[in-house]
Formats: sequence, structure tokens, C-alpha cells
Amino acid sequence: MLDSIVARPTQEQPHRTHRQVPVPDCALFLGVGAASAAELGNAACVICCEDTPWLLIDCGHDTLARFKRTFGSQSLPQAVFITHLHYDHVGGLEQLYFKAALGRQKVRLYVPVQLIQPLCAMLAYTGLAELREDIWHTFELHPIGEHFFHQQLRLNCYPVRHQAPGSAFSLHLPGRFFYSGDTRPIPELLIHQVTQGEIIFHDCVASGNPSHAGLDDLLREYPPAILNRLCVYHYHSQEDVQAFDDAGIRYAKPQQLIPLC
Repeated sequence: MLDSIVARPTQEQPHRTHRQVPVPDCALFLGVGAASAAELGNAACVICCEDTPWLLIDCGHDTLARFKRTFGSQSLPQAVFITHLHYDHVGGLEQLYFKAALGRQKVRLYVPVQLIQPLCAMLAYTGLAELREDIWHTFELHPIGEHFFHQQLRLNCYPVRHQAPGSAFSLHLPGRFFYSGDTRPIPELLIHQVTQGEIIFHDCVASGNPSHAGLDDLLREYPPAILNRLCVYHYHSQEDVQAFDDAGIRYAKPQQLIPLC
């Protein structure tokens, strides 16, 4: 199913050696758009191991439908990391709950501890009365601080700059990828923490604002060594894409499969 939908890179892939613990090797963006860019899809990314979903990052309004079109109509993500609580990033959680609960499936939800209370409030009235269970019988809530383990691999979680302090978080698998979530520039993180040549998936629009990094912000704040590792997402339109092209900044496209380091 995945082979027939996604845009794969044309370069030859290096020979994979056997590993006892599977390590993610590619990222698939289901959507790359800002909240108002419906045609680009809500920004959500599936980290994969050999075309198999490993971890979904965020679950917006259209994320589950795009996930099913990519991985099969009966497929559901088994694990989700939440970067922050804006609805274009969590608006699909209720739908995911209903699908999983009716299918008697469990979904592990990795949530930074600062977001747990407001997330519980957002989902307080979600449930299926006939099951006589609440949402947390289906969602296995995994509170996370500075790091957590998923499939025996340690991932780091850092707060980023998006509106109120402590309201948005990034995800980092050292040596593989860094995913910023929604953020302003964060040179203090990228220069000091993301130091193993990882690909950097970074929020960016052509014209920045108090909640999101702009292209000029990235060019001003980051040295060439960081800029060369960026792959930006969460943009508005084809005009943004043209601005990225003109600046030589790589960008993600919907349904694009991107190799990890």
C-alpha cells in the first residue's frame, strides 16, 4: 500500500545491516500545512521502520483519514506523540479513540507532563456509553518529561518557543531526526543538543509571526551547518514553497517519504 502512494526518493538506499532493535529509517509526512491550509493537510508525521508505522507525531483533524489512505483502511496508529494542544494537532484524537475503542485496540499516547491536565479537560466528555469505560481504557497515557523510551529506543523531549512557555514540545531521536513541532527559532537547542547530523524537521512559514518561525528568522538565527540539515513544514501555500526554493531551503511535501540519517 505504501509503495503505491508515497513519493519515494530516487537515490539508492544504503544496504541495511541487521539490528536487534529496529531503528526508524524514514519519515512520512501525512500533511505539512498550517491550520488554515486545508489542501496541504494538518501537519503530522509518521516515523517508520521499513515502511511500517513506528510512531505518529500529532493527530490533527484529517490525520487519521490520511493515515488510513496510506497504510490501509483498517490501519490505526499504535503510538502517538503530542507536541502541543492546538486543534490542528490534536483534533483527530477523538476520532482515533472511537475507531480504536470499537475495534478493541489500544493506542499509546506519549504526552509531555505539562500538557496532561489540559488534554484531559479537552477529552473529558469523549467516550462510548455502551462500553462502560472512559477514554483512558483505550488510550494508554504515557506521561513524559525530558525523555522516554519507545520500542526500546530513548527519545528526548524539549520545550520550544510557541506562544506560552511550556505549551509546546519537540521530539529528538539522536542520530536520526529532530522534529520541532510549532516553534519560533530555537538555536540553543539545535546547536547544543542536535549534534549527530540528524535531519531537522522545522516549523517554518515564508513570513514569520509570534507563534511560528519565518524564513528570514531561520536564515538569521541558524548557521549554514544547521540550514543544510533543515527540512521545513507547517507552511501556508505554493508562495511559501517558492520562497523556500529561492532560499535553497528544503521542504517536506504531503505523502513524501524522507530517509532519516
